[in-house]
Amino acid sequence: MKHSLRHLLIVFVVCCWSPNANSCADDTLPPFIQKFLNQNCTDCHSGNSADAELDLDLSKIDWSDRATLAKWESIYTMVSKEIMPPPDSTSPTKTKRDGFVAWLDRTLIKESPIGGTTLRRLSRREYEKTIQEVFGLPNFRLPNSFPPDNASHGFNNQGEALVVAASHLEAFSETAALVADEFFSPPRNPVDATEFKIPGKDLVISYSSACFVDGAMRLASSGSTIRRNATWPMRFAAPSSGSYEIEITASVKGTPVVTPILDVSIMDVDQQNVVAGTQLEIQLGEPQIFRFELDLNRSQTVVFRYPNGAFDYEDKTKLSEFLKQLFVDEPRLAAAWKKIGNAPRGGSGWSRIQETMKNPDLKVVEYAIDDGDLVKLAKSVAEKSVNTGETLVYKFFEEGPNIGIHNVRITGPHKILPDQDDIRIARQREKLLGKVDGKSDAQSLRVFFNKFLTTAFRRPATEAEIAAYTGLVQRRVEHGTSTRNKIDPNQDIKALNDALHLAVRTALISPSFLYRGIGPGKLNDYELASRLSYFLTSGPPTAKLQKIAGAGRLSKSDILTKEASRLINGDFAEAFTRQWLGLEKLDNLMPDARLIQKFTPHHRQMMQLEVKQTFQHILENNLPITEFIAPDFVFTDPVVGFDIYGFKQFKPVAKNKRKNKNASSFKNGIQRVEVPREGRSGGLLSMPAIMMATANGVDTQPVLRGVWMLENILGAPVPEPPNAVPALTPDTSGAKSPKERLAAHMASQDCAVCHREIDPLGFVLENYDPIGRWRTNYPKYRKDEEGGKSKRVNGLAVDTSGTLPCGTKLNDVSDLKKFLSENPEPFARCISEKLMTYATGRQPNYRERALIAEIVKEQSKHDLRFRDLLLALVDSEIFRTK
Repeated sequence: MKHSLRHLLIVFVVCCWSPNANSCADDTLPPFIQKFLNQNCTDCHSGNSADAELDLDLSKIDWSDRATLAKWESIYTMVSKEIMPPPDSTSPTKTKRDGFVAWLDRTLIKESPIGGTTLRRLSRREYEKTIQEVFGLPNFRLPNSFPPDNASHGFNNQGEALVVAASHLEAFSETAALVADEFFSPPRNPVDATEFKIPGKDLVISYSSACFVDGAMRLASSGSTIRRNATWPMRFAAPSSGSYEIEITASVKGTPVVTPILDVSIMDVDQQNVVAGTQLEIQLGEPQIFRFELDLNRSQTVVFRYPNGAFDYEDKTKLSEFLKQLFVDEPRLAAAWKKIGNAPRGGSGWSRIQETMKNPDLKVVEYAIDDGDLVKLAKSVAEKSVNTGETLVYKFFEEGPNIGIHNVRITGPHKILPDQDDIRIARQREKLLGKVDGKSDAQSLRVFFNKFLTTAFRRPATEAEIAAYTGLVQRRVEHGTSTRNKIDPNQDIKALNDALHLAVRTALISPSFLYRGIGPGKLNDYELASRLSYFLTSGPPTAKLQKIAGAGRLSKSDILTKEASRLINGDFAEAFTRQWLGLEKLDNLMPDARLIQKFTPHHRQMMQLEVKQTFQHILENNLPITEFIAPDFVFTDPVVGFDIYGFKQFKPVAKNKRKNKNASSFKNGIQRVEVPREGRSGGLLSMPAIMMATANGVDTQPVLRGVWMLENILGAPVPEPPNAVPALTPDTSGAKSPKERLAAHMASQDCAVCHREIDPLGFVLENYDPIGRWRTNYPKYRKDEEGGKSKRVNGLAVDTSGTLPCGTKLNDVSDLKKFLSENPEPFARCISEKLMTYATGRQPNYRERALIAEIVKEQSKHDLRFRDLLLALVDSEIFRTK
């Protein structure tokens, strides 16, 4: 293992070496560009003390250096947007600025290469899903301690951010061992027979399921729910699968109508699965001793229940009938219960009933079995069946009939049985190895490794790889059989399992498994299959996709787009939108209780499901991309629809009108709701999940929302703010509007250049509060004179007006939706760039963005339909290049 980790680390270092490190391809700058830089830039950006460490006092540029390209892309943005030169300096004429920008545009397109993703390992999500698919382990989950991924450009699958630290090497090694254990786990050592003595007091009391009385754990009720009607050992779980002798000492108290039965069943310790065992008839008289055997799987225990006890309080109808007879037989009990009404739950409730029964002034009424008042009383008491049952059962704990368990003795295992985990592992191993299971000859191993490595490495295994892994196993088997006890008849199988365990671990820490697309150039068909599959499913290519790649057909445009259409599913919609739109923030964000008193996990889940459902609906139905901005529908469920959107059709049912008082106020299920286009509901700009993710749970932040809009909707991110500008702090007194507080930022020329783009987009969304509800006034909180609680009242009116840099005036979000619907190409380019960033593991460079713009322009001839746009991107040179 240490040798394998050393090899892995060396490969990482070699693969991460940059081929551009020694390149030397300097180009001389044209004289007019040098002159432009000297006149407008080098006063601040030259030498060792250059502002922002940007030295522009140069005559040549090495365009082959990616850092240089990124630097000049930034220069293009700053100059074209007139952020630089700064407003307080002498600005170049429009002609000179346009000439510089045009030259830089041509040069960046010419010099920027297609492709160039940094060596890219599988992300945490991709790694987990790959193990699930390769090994057929759909329930496999990485341990919580597995290192999280870093994010870059909004996504956690970017090559430059997927670093490999020492913690990753350790995690990969440990995970490889866990996976190998699922198929080649070493046999467990035999467990010697042990005696477990369990006195009655060491049995479990869950709720009011049992009670320790007179030296025995008593069972009285007969319901089927384990935690309310049964008991089991606190500290016993079978140490190994096998046959165990069970000895029980039990007795009966009271006068039962029928012979009491003690049901002894087998239960998983997590109470998730109960299997029938045996039933014992307990006779009146002295405690009886019963001995019998049960076969227990490892970690199972025994559970005891009284199935024909005096009453079952889980069935309200049966409980009501039982109470009628009980109240006829014991009218004083009926009177006490009627007087108390809703008795406290459990033993304290029974004590209160007993005290009330002792009251000499208690009004006692004799009932006939068909008395209307009796029927009403019994039905009322039975209505709260759990409370009533867990109180009434104490009467039977004391008086009987009940079964008392005095002692339990468990001895074993006397006979070892196949462990369920061992059986499962054997089946999984057989499925993985097929016909070569148990064979260690070279030909059988070559057959296995040819298939396994081809699947694990997502391309045909080479002859050298097959030979290396075959040799590894054979050497390990030879070493294992030579050092084991010669008496052991299974030593060959054990040695083979150990060797295969090592081989699987080695494959799982191989760069061929952990990485994809190593090396520059075009993707071959197998690499294209991996990129397509991880893009749309977060998992490895299926056997069908691999077969198409093997035939050399996947690179054909019609086949590639057909397979892309086939792979699109809800997993892609969820994984992409969560990262693109920043919805991960919702997982740890809890809104101020003054905004909404009961914000539940259901709200959070449904808000996020709306985003996924909308994305999937537009994609599957190939709707125009403007449906993301101004659709005529909303996907929501009744709870969010009523609490957040305020849809009146989801008005909750009053409690006193519900048939089931414990049921939800709404019908469950996400639904499509028709809304007006360009209205205040519908689309990304109105979704509660997005409005919540772009706030902080307490108040809204127009700048944050404006920056989010530029980054994720318009694809025009703004540079970082100057360090000297303080953050905008909230005005808790409500004396100033956000626009007034932001005026300090706008007063600075350095800030004004960017804020003229940010502010209109942020303020136009101010009608949405921190959880996405519509408002017309900011809230103001004042103390309630009576209770001292904060009372919300209307504060200043929300002002959403503004003007975009292009001169378009906005009064509210409807105006913005209309503007973006009429000018959809910026949003189309933005979502296309985000898709390509997510797909390729790199942010598109200048030339690639120009190609994306061409694809968008071509698709605009056909209404910019989303599915067509995505397939065009998949078929592009950008997607096909490493």
